[in-house]
Amino acid sequence: MSQSINNQKPVSCSAALLTPRGRGAVATIRVSGELNSVTVPINACFNAANQKPLEEQPLNRIVYGLWGQSSNEDLVICRLNLTTVDIHCHGGMAAVDRILSDLEVHGCLRNSWEQLAKITRTVLDVELEERLAAATTFRTAEILLRQSEGLLKSAFEALLPMEGQSFDPDHYHSQIQNLLCWEQFGLHLTTPWRVVLAGRPNVGKSSLINTILGYERSIVFNEAGTTRDVLTASTAVEGWPIQFSDTAGIREQADALETTGIQRAEQMMNSSDCNLILIDISQPEQADDQRLISLWPASIIVAHKSDLPQNWKQPLPHDAISVSSMTKSGIDILLDRLIKKLVPEVPDANTPVPVTSRQTRILHQAMEELNESNRSGYTSLIQELLS
Repeated sequence: MSQSINNQKPVSCSAALLTPRGRGAVATIRVSGELNSVTVPINACFNAANQKPLEEQPLNRIVYGLWGQSSNEDLVICRLNLTTVDIHCHGGMAAVDRILSDLEVHGCLRNSWEQLAKITRTVLDVELEERLAAATTFRTAEILLRQSEGLLKSAFEALLPMEGQSFDPDHYHSQIQNLLCWEQFGLHLTTPWRVVLAGRPNVGKSSLINTILGYERSIVFNEAGTTRDVLTASTAVEGWPIQFSDTAGIREQADALETTGIQRAEQMMNSSDCNLILIDISQPEQADDQRLISLWPASIIVAHKSDLPQNWKQPLPHDAISVSSMTKSGIDILLDRLIKKLVPEVPDANTPVPVTSRQTRILHQAMEELNESNRSGYTSLIQELLS
């Protein structure tokens, strides 16, 4: 490798880690930019086993070699095209950081994979890739993968009026409505459904959330007011991401500090996707129980502590589910009811689903333009959607 090559400075080059940070067998770093700006840093750091510089390596061919002039690291590179090279190295972050630092020394700008994607891809492509990367379960990732493989883009392209054809607002209105019926579902593929556990003090909210999660996230103590803040924990139920919130016990008679926790609990209940209201059927019913049920009538009622002798004198609320956190009786029934409420319908494999707030916002704006039969404004919005 000539000294003159080592002394050259690239014109415009960026390097980004494509694989997730953390432990792994192999990590991939992508280097891209103008032809000379890519070859200079690679040639300065990479010594191919075949002794050829980067520009003489064939495209789409794995090339083995050593990285660095001292403390050499075994790795392979692959030229994807004249301006893009992938470096496949050891998956540990020490190796990754060393390679990225070496590239920076030779003029490469270190980017995130999101920043790199924004340089070469459309906004729609980037946000679909970002949503896929943010998926926390296989089930949601599968749906997001189908969207990113062209399903959603094709649906958006079908909304674009063709030149020379008559403009039919009703036709496009129907198509957008079909997309927007999955609006909340699509947003929840990467943002967990929020479920709040509420009830009087000591009805067993902390015990129940610990049982659902399978580990002790909440403190369990038989003194009113133990939970004075909202404790949250996320898990997956039937492949759907859910965030459970353990809230302060709600009652009319409370001290000032406890009242703050109760106010936070009620705020969470007002903005949640579903509430679980617990009643302790081992104790006589109280006015606070009825108050909660009447204020949030759409909640799922959990008749808790069903393993203990029942002292609830009145008939249980309609559709209440008897549950015991101690014996785990009724837990499966409760989670089944919860999922049916949160995800009443699942789209089939060929259904396009908008997955970001930007997409749904533009679709709603497009509906407004259709209501005015404004072809120009509508077309501009769909073009923005596809940008």
